[in-house]
Amino acid sequence: MQPTHKMVPLKNLRPGQEAPNHPGNARITGREDGIAELAAHIHARGKIDDLLIYDDGVPDVYFVANGGRSLLALRMIHGETSSEPISCKLTTADRAFEDSLAVSVTARRFHPVDEYEAYAKLKADHGKTEEEIARQYSMTTREVQQALALGGSLSPYVRDLWRQGRIGADVIHALPMVGDHEAQDKLLKKLSPEGKYDRLNAWQIKNELKIDNAGRLVEFVGVDSYIKAGGKVTLDLFGVDHRVSNPKLAKKLADAKLRDECAALVAAGWSWALPQDAVTNPRQNYSCLNVPASPISPQEKLELEQLDSMIPEDQWGEALKYGEMTGRQQAAFLRKRAIERDCDERAFTPEMRAKAGCFLSIDDEGMLEIAFGWAKNEEKAAAKRAVKQAAPVPDPDDADEEQSSSRSARESSDVISNALRERLDAALVGATKDALLSAIDTDILKSPISQVLARLICSQINVNGASVHIYSHGVKDKLPAMREVLPAALVNAAIAKHFDAEDYFKNAPKKLVTKAITETINADEARKAGAGGKADLVKFAMTNVAKAGWLPKELRTPHYVAPAAKKDAAKAKTSAKPAAAAKKAKAKKPAKKSAKKKR
Repeated sequence: MQPTHKMVPLKNLRPGQEAPNHPGNARITGREDGIAELAAHIHARGKIDDLLIYDDGVPDVYFVANGGRSLLALRMIHGETSSEPISCKLTTADRAFEDSLAVSVTARRFHPVDEYEAYAKLKADHGKTEEEIARQYSMTTREVQQALALGGSLSPYVRDLWRQGRIGADVIHALPMVGDHEAQDKLLKKLSPEGKYDRLNAWQIKNELKIDNAGRLVEFVGVDSYIKAGGKVTLDLFGVDHRVSNPKLAKKLADAKLRDECAALVAAGWSWALPQDAVTNPRQNYSCLNVPASPISPQEKLELEQLDSMIPEDQWGEALKYGEMTGRQQAAFLRKRAIERDCDERAFTPEMRAKAGCFLSIDDEGMLEIAFGWAKNEEKAAAKRAVKQAAPVPDPDDADEEQSSSRSARESSDVISNALRERLDAALVGATKDALLSAIDTDILKSPISQVLARLICSQINVNGASVHIYSHGVKDKLPAMREVLPAALVNAAIAKHFDAEDYFKNAPKKLVTKAITETINADEARKAGAGGKADLVKFAMTNVAKAGWLPKELRTPHYVAPAAKKDAAKAKTSAKPAAAAKKAKAKKPAKKSAKKKR
């Protein structure tokens, strides 16, 4: 049966999965993804394809077998009760599901090159402005610029290499900064005369362009502000490694903006605020106040969960670089960052702020990082008093109840402090560096070039106490991958060396310490150990857990083997010995008897 054309009021259309007798929509995953973007496109261009509908026995209602996302987009535009006539094709209820499946399976998405070339053609041949393309296809200005760069600014030769799968995405993203098509092709051939472009990486391109950290400084101050001050910049549309004409100007503007940010924090009540780079050995001359984290409201918790689901992760489970995210994902990332910063700052009362300060820095994405609640060593006592005084004074009649409630809350918490988390993060980075250096003497890095690269990577990592500086975001992003490919023995030994078990057990909530005992020994021993005070619990953990090789989740890598698993393996090995011995004895027995007979 050939589907017949029919105009149906929007209010009479329902999604196929809601059909009572013949649910007719094969798509389950992603039914509601990107509806706003689709609505923007339909609003600008109109609906191009007809909806595939069928009658399932509900009066005046047709169900959509194919085009469910378009139905949601049309409702967003016109409203669910709209009588707007929608162009549809009618199929039968018994064919609906199979028709839906056939359309979904046979559909093929553009190759990215074809898609980006099409956007470039819209601008070059159809006269569309960047703003019109952004509005019509629900894209941000940055996303349109990225598409135009890859579809037009990228040389035809490189685009063909991309189609053939002979060049990596990171190299493709970096090449538009090189210049015109001829310059791109020339640089590729210089870097790989033999044409093995799949072995190239973005760092090689950026090194040829003499790109340094000035790009993230320009990102921090704003590209427009830098240009207005007389600088010239070629944008890195997929990151912050911009090609900058005057690094000294970028540094000058960044320093000025940092000073303004410091002044704003002091005006907000902090005793002082300083750029972290302006202080020598901050960890030796300053101390971080141990302030309980500010409670997160149920509304904030819900919003953070929703934002987390929108932020993509790479293959190692870490968030993508900001420049690689879509506009919607970037908005989610920035909103999450704002909520978390607000939670960090509001934990400090006006009295605490008056006795403490903040360190400011620019991260690898060109964004402002603020470390709240640091006190100069000579003022540490006064700052600690302010923290202590900030605790609510209990009513004498309710003292026992409030003390019990507070103690219960602390013991039941399963969240470590920010300060302890920083120390654990630093330990993991330091261990990774040590394991990499140790690997230089093993077969894994036996070639001279591998050893040189390993030492170069390690030179980019500086760990001083809880302070970590990684001078290349490329190195920072690849640390999890490095740990995974390094030998387990090297990684585990390095982490064990850097893990300060006493610091962890003393500062971790009681609930986490008892959990560690459960994982290492058993729940019964954890219950007994947890019945006493925190000091006794820490002593028990140091004696029984730390020596067993247990690690907190912040230090666990794919190589980590839990103590219980080690114990089971050892047990299996031990139990196998008597069985083997018995088997051996049994094999010898007949030989003895036959020897007897012989005599």
